[in-house]
Amino acid sequence: MSRKFIVLFMLIVSLCALAAGAQENPSGSNAPAARKGDQSITIIGGGFIPLFVLNNAGTLVSTPNMSPGAAFGLQYRYMLGKHFGLGGAIAGSYVTTIGGGTLFLAPIGLTAAWVGGTELLEFEGSTELGMNIMRLYGNGIISPYAKLGVGLGRYISTSWSIGAKINWWLVPELHIGTYSSLNSYAHFLEFSIGATYHF
Repeated sequence: MSRKFIVLFMLIVSLCALAAGAQENPSGSNAPAARKGDQSITIIGGGFIPLFVLNNAGTLVSTPNMSPGAAFGLQYRYMLGKHFGLGGAIAGSYVTTIGGGTLFLAPIGLTAAWVGGTELLEFEGSTELGMNIMRLYGNGIISPYAKLGVGLGRYISTSWSIGAKINWWLVPELHIGTYSSLNSYAHFLEFSIGATYHF
């Protein structure tokens, strides 16, 4: 059984456990409904899986030559209304390469999210755009990146919630001039759990 399958299976089980736990005591939380001006800070950690890489011509590279790694991050959100929030995020992640190197990614971006849910459960769909610093074998590059994500959280008090999230990363490696033929577009899957403080 592959490591990717095991990780995906564990994530699905975690999401199901969160949903089942919320159904056990649906009236036992004093979690307020989101409103304009609400803020939150989330700390996350999890896994990072290379999916595939497209080359400069848009052709699929036969193998991404990378192994699964880890991801972590910090996110701030300000609610503009009951369902829509804006914020920012900083993160870090790494994967190992077939040659024994380590590819580090350190993105900084702006986020937008639609948030909904019930008294105990909160779910979201989000997008993130920004700049990403990548380093491999001592060489670095700064390129744009994009993330699309979905998440599910459960309030454990009026101020705290815990949850899980999946993000799809698009990470271009862009060059100019004579090196433009080296452009590539990597896709990664991040799965994480986190704790959120609401204030």
